[in-house]
Order: sequence, then structure tokens, then C-alpha cells
Amino acid sequence: MSTNQTWVVRYKLPGDQVRTPREIIVTAISQADAKKVAQAMIPSAIILGGPQPAR
Repeated sequence: MSTNQTWVVRYKLPGDQVRTPREIIVTAISQADAKKVAQAMIPSAIILGGPQPAR
């Protein structure tokens, strides 16, 4: 049985003029699920890279 992990997902919104991406912390079983959760929470977000485990 898998346990949930905390992931940091970096994203930007359309029209953002900042260089540093925004971050959101999500709880999910895997990296792929973390990306899906973040996309569901913020549908207009452009996910940058892959989610990283939170420290």
C-alpha cells in the first residue's frame, strides 16, 4: 500500500511577467499524480518541469 508524499510543483500562469515561477505544494502518491492534482487545482497553469519531493 502506497503512502502519500508531499510534492512541490512549479508553474506559471498565462500572462505572468515574472522570471521566477510560482510554486504550489500538493499531496499525492506519485510524481505523475502530483502533476494531475496541481493541474486540477489551477486549470490555467502551465506546469514547468516535473514535481519535486518537498523537503
